[in-house]
Amino acid sequence: MTKKSQTEVNTQAIREIKTDIKIIKNNHLAHIEKDMEKQSNKIEKMDARLWWVLGLLVASTALGAAGGIL
Repeated sequence: MTKKSQTEVNTQAIREIKTDIKIIKNNHLAHIEKDMEKQSNKIEKMDARLWWVLGLLVASTALGAAGGIL
């Protein structure tokens, strides 16, 4: 049995790391990007609903105050 030199061990480790990086770039990042797009859409919908609720709250407060004055 021959012992590998440190250079050979490092070369093999670098090869494995490069393979892992390619897998992450091509597969996992695409999934993350897709998930982030879904979350972005949900946040935009929630933001629109929040503005509607805020508008209704301000309008009802204004009408209540105007009704109290009249």
